[in-house]
Amino acid sequence: MKKIQRMSDAEKQIMEFIWSVKGPVTTKDIIGNLPEGKTWKKNTVITFLSRLTDKGILTATKIGKAHHYEPCLTEEEYKLFETKQFIQDVHKGSLVGFLSTLCGSGDLTKEDIEELRKKLKE
Repeated sequence: MKKIQRMSDAEKQIMEFIWSVKGPVTTKDIIGNLPEGKTWKKNTVITFLSRLTDKGILTATKIGKAHHYEPCLTEEEYKLFETKQFIQDVHKGSLVGFLSTLCGSGDLTKEDIEELRKKLKE
């Protein structure tokens, strides 16, 4: 597999649909299920799909006249990639730095903190 690259917001919207289907999809399937308010033309969707394929996130198989697209990784695998990349970029790879920022922000609830404690003990 190619090295994974980050997706744009538009690419993520397309991937969210593809991940939800759990099987091959065509350009027509994607256009028929665009997020509310999106009116991308066919060529725009094809461009996004081509970029996702180049980034190693999708594979394309031509069957007849249509390309059938399938994810190369799960949504969870992509989230893990994005999370690790964020920690590397923003916190210089320090998980402790990341957690310190979260804890110091005041945004964590008591339930969140208890859940983190349980996860750390595992």
